[in-house]
Amino acid sequence: MKYQIITIICIGVVLWFSIIPVEIHWCDTDIRFTEAICAVSAVAILMVLQRRHRFIPSSIDAIVSLSIVYVMVRAYVDSTYPCANFILRFMQMLSLYVSSRLLFSSAPVSEKMIVFVILFCAIYEAYLGANQLIKGYSRHHLFAMTGSFLNPGPYSIFLGLGMVMSCYIKQKYDSGKDVFSSLMTYLPLIFLILLPATWSRAALLSAAICLGIIYWEKWKRWKWQAALSIVAILMGLYFLKKGSADGRSVIYMISLLCIQQHPLFGSGIGSFCHQYAEGMEIFSLQHPAFDFHHADVTSNAFNILLQIGVEQGIVGLCLAIVLVVLILIKLFKKGGVLGMGLLCLLLFSMFSYPFELLPYQIIFVLSAAYAATDKAECAISAGWHECYRHCILPMALFCVVVLSSVFTYKQMKERIQAETDYQLMAGSRHVAFIEDYYELLPLLNCNKRFLFDFAKILATDGRYVDSNGMLRLGTLVSNDPMFYVLQGNNYCEMMLFDEAEKAYKKAFAIMPNRLYPLYQLMLLYEKREQRELMVQMAQQVARFTEKVTSPATEEMKKKAREILSKN
Repeated sequence: MKYQIITIICIGVVLWFSIIPVEIHWCDTDIRFTEAICAVSAVAILMVLQRRHRFIPSSIDAIVSLSIVYVMVRAYVDSTYPCANFILRFMQMLSLYVSSRLLFSSAPVSEKMIVFVILFCAIYEAYLGANQLIKGYSRHHLFAMTGSFLNPGPYSIFLGLGMVMSCYIKQKYDSGKDVFSSLMTYLPLIFLILLPATWSRAALLSAAICLGIIYWEKWKRWKWQAALSIVAILMGLYFLKKGSADGRSVIYMISLLCIQQHPLFGSGIGSFCHQYAEGMEIFSLQHPAFDFHHADVTSNAFNILLQIGVEQGIVGLCLAIVLVVLILIKLFKKGGVLGMGLLCLLLFSMFSYPFELLPYQIIFVLSAAYAATDKAECAISAGWHECYRHCILPMALFCVVVLSSVFTYKQMKERIQAETDYQLMAGSRHVAFIEDYYELLPLLNCNKRFLFDFAKILATDGRYVDSNGMLRLGTLVSNDPMFYVLQGNNYCEMMLFDEAEKAYKKAFAIMPNRLYPLYQLMLLYEKREQRELMVQMAQQVARFTEKVTSPATEEMKKKAREILSKN
């Protein structure tokens, strides 16, 4: 029993990092998490060696291994796009998976124990959200409730996860005597009350599908009424935030176009942002009449399958699907509560980006490790002929964890310091910081804001060629049209007007609902005294329907009207 207690404590330590406030860039939490993984792996290997339990590789381990090899080789073969941050997180999750496999192999734990820890985290998040609603503050000034997250979108699925898992426990173990059944009587209501307050359609839809599966036996007699209700609800959810839904549909469409361009192996790890911009340019030029009003800059596909498909192609997509199917099959065989929770999370990932955030990466990896561990592994080995299973193989895996953790620890430490140094300079365009920016560049070449600021400082110093070099690096990690607009400005300063025109046109093509690139084109034609083109562009600017009206857009249109009045 003591080994099971130690295992649950280790799981609790790992899952504690899922309720620590989420940050955008590397932070001290990542360092502490790496240390926690090493500690868990050390405890696990000691228990494995002491109890001499078998470590039997499973089919899930095989797919995980293939995925690791594929991603690493893909990143090494095509290093066009900066992907250091992705690889570091990938290695961190690899270490967590191996550590968790060793841990679960050393001491069998019931599904209920793991679920209890996850539910505790969900309850804590619910408490944070309720407290934010009452006190009127959150981690985002536009939203009343975000929990430990930066906005209510990813926060909402924690509530959905808690509701689905607690409902499944109530449905499956409702004996009136089971402690879980007693706890689950009112717990789902807490999540049900808070979840709509997040205004997350993806979380509501994901939770509704899972609840439909859970209560199917009770609801199937009213299946037609339920189907009509679902259609009505879906239509209501669409019109509730129509602009957002239309924006997501554009992202999905362009992502599919990007997959068509590089179907087999994808366009490369970390390539999504650049490929999205290129795909948007191709589509907007081919379909100029298409309504791009709700399109926007994005850093992900808002669909995990499309994201993988763009960067890793059909090969990576097949590996991911096979892995998920195997995990779900195993989890439902082991009780189903954890499987149902994971299914809810996976459904949510079809409409959002949970797997880009540490909390949900942790939950997924722990679920995968638990699914990959069979009870048969926990039988005591007999004889030294199986020494490799209870000694050599676990020790080799422990070494993998240590080496991977040491490497990621060092790299993360350097990147955290680089982020800190950059924040001290951010916002200042003083040319004295140029050398400092160059020193930080190798560590922050994935940070689009850093590259944009660096380019602006170089332009301020008159180093337009170097500035455009930084902007081109920025286009590899961002699809913000401002990178091309600033390139156009630099070309204008160098009197390379044809190149400036191309840059402005590309900026508009990758985001056809932005007015600024057209305004810059109008000024360019005015500067070059190309009267006909200037008038045409002024007419386009004057009648343009921008996505967001602001004093700046009004000033641009005023300038266009002045040009038209004179011509």
